[in-house]
Amino acid sequence: MVAFPRAETEIEILRRFAAVMDGARAQGDPALENARSQVEAYIARLEAPVRIAVAGLSRSGKSSLINLLVGESVIPTQPRRSTMPAVILRHSDAYRTTASWWDREDKVFDGLDIAAAVAQAPDIVSVGIDCEVLRDVWLMDLSDLEDSGAQANALFVLNRLADMIVWCTNADDPWTAEERHLWGLVPKAVQRKAILAMTHADHLSAGTLTPTLERLESAVGAAFRKVLPLGSTDAWRALQGEIAQPEKVWAASGVEPFMVAMMEMAVECRKSELEKVRRGMAQHLEPLLAQLPLDPGPAAEPESATAKTRRADATEAPATSRPAPSQPQPKPVAPQGGTQAKPVSPVLMAWKRRMAEVVETLHTGGIEQDEDFLSVAQDAVSLFLGDISAMPALPASEAWVEPEFQRAQDLLILMQYEGDDANAEKAALLLAQLTDGLAHPVTTG
Repeated sequence: MVAFPRAETEIEILRRFAAVMDGARAQGDPALENARSQVEAYIARLEAPVRIAVAGLSRSGKSSLINLLVGESVIPTQPRRSTMPAVILRHSDAYRTTASWWDREDKVFDGLDIAAAVAQAPDIVSVGIDCEVLRDVWLMDLSDLEDSGAQANALFVLNRLADMIVWCTNADDPWTAEERHLWGLVPKAVQRKAILAMTHADHLSAGTLTPTLERLESAVGAAFRKVLPLGSTDAWRALQGEIAQPEKVWAASGVEPFMVAMMEMAVECRKSELEKVRRGMAQHLEPLLAQLPLDPGPAAEPESATAKTRRADATEAPATSRPAPSQPQPKPVAPQGGTQAKPVSPVLMAWKRRMAEVVETLHTGGIEQDEDFLSVAQDAVSLFLGDISAMPALPASEAWVEPEFQRAQDLLILMQYEGDDANAEKAALLLAQLTDGLAHPVTTG
């Protein structure tokens, strides 16, 4: 299995940073308070595993695939009479099932009891099981994506929680028009990290498997990083020992190559998060700590993040790829008139590019109805969030940007399912407010 990057070193340093900041007794200083919040956000980001959404049409083998990956039948695979909320599998030393809502307290059930949790009509059900795979990743089963009543919440979960996605398509009728439509609703930032699993490949004869796979790869183009066939039924029977030569059948099922590809993408997601946190620590936290009036004492002063992370595991990117805060930065060149040019925020420039794309879509007739504008607006915000995620860590003055745009994205998703005639106008106003906030940021004294 692919080696997963560890983040214990960075988490330890961040906790020591927090202790130093708390020890400075400088509460009320906006710069310190912003930095303290940034430390907490970094810790939360690194302590959470990579979250993998598994989605597709009903009967596409989503639940069966997740059960295969964890090695036991946890999620029901039989037809249901009611809709199923998103089900998240995470690591736990003992079975525990939790019903969760966006706006109220969780309800916990001992043992594996998804039915009892679903009966509470929650927004999300999470199940804790003792499985090694789940130490590094969460697996999220998004059922009933095509159901209009459940779709909004499923897309909300994708936007809020997913780091990457596995889309399941049934080999008996792969990549249908309905699937293409639903795939278009997936946030663009999540689409960038996607694998297509052609499930039930064992239903095809040896002579039809290869041409079916080739047609599928041609149909999806570059939408997915990889397209992989899975013999889901045979793999499960082999796992349970219900078939002759189970080792041979398991090897031929394609599950192992799929697991490697999935974990490689999860590693890529984690490395990206690690590098972003390391850059933020080096660029913003270390210089700030150097300015604090610290009390002397070895217990309070953390080792340099840049120095210590150089000693991290072999999966770390080279230290030279991170900016060194001690190096002098070039000063902006003043124009000939003698006044120094105000630097333009890369974040603002990225947002202007996304707004230019919206305007271009309007000019070329790509938006014909109000719901089209809502979708284009959501895509713009989603892609922008992906843009800033790929940037070096934002300065403290722009720490508000990501959470504010995340809230805007959530609101735009919900608007698409409310059917309010005024929502397109509200969406346009929201984009204007976001633009104004970036162009004219409010500073605190």
